Order: sequence, then C-alpha cells, then structure tokens
Amino acid sequence: DDDDNDDDDYTEPSGLETGIGSMHLSTESEPLYDLYGVIHHQGAMTGGHYVASLKSETDGKWRLFNDAQIFEVNARDVVDSSAYILFYIRRDVQKAALDDFWDTTVREGQGMSQEEMDRLMKQREKCVIS
Repeated sequence: DDDDNDDDDYTEPSGLETGIGSMHLSTESEPLYDLYGVIHHQGAMTGGHYVASLKSETDGKWRLFNDAQIFEVNARDVVDSSAYILFYIRRDVQKAALDDFWDTTVREGQGMSQEEMDRLMKQREKCVIS
C-alpha cells in the first residue's frame, strides 16, 4: 500500500484524459484521445531496459510492468523523461470491438486473398497527422 499514490490533487491535461469512456460516435471536429499506455526506456542510448505503464480498464489505476514485477504508480508519474512511446485510443471508439471495424470471420485453412486484402485496405479510414 503506497501512501504517495494519492491522485486527488492531480488534474490531467484537457484533451489527454486517461479515463475510459463509453463508446459514442464523435460529432466533434477534433476527436479526443486518451492515454492508456507508455513504454519507458531506462538506461543509455547504447543499451538499457524497457518497461511499460498501463492504465487498467477495470479500476482506472496505472501500473508499471517491469519483467515479473508490477507496481502501482501515480498518474502524474507515468509520462516523464523516460517515456519512449505513448499509446492513445480515440475516445469515441474505446469500447468498440475489432469486428466493429474489420471482418473477423474465421477462415479455416486459408488466409485472405490478395483481392480481399486490397478491398479491405481501400475501405479503411486514412490516418492524417497534422
């Protein structure tokens, strides 16, 4: 039990909240994204160790995963100078299932044909980073 894990006085930045919301279709011109995971690099540029911080969908708490050890951490400590890759999810699709966007039909004994793959790739939304 960690007494330093009191997040009552911490306010997350607007637009980058880490809460898990219910699925709804965004009508806003700019969708909001929630932080749910961070890969941290510890060490030097030539070597080091990677650990991950993930926010639980069950209880909303952040945990640091370091090999076989798991530690509960404060939300304010998740993004620091060791943060290497940050993972966000668009708020309006947080509760969506994979088959809401992709055909997940099981095809026993076969993969997708090139034609199916081309059709699928043409259907997906393009990601634009501005």
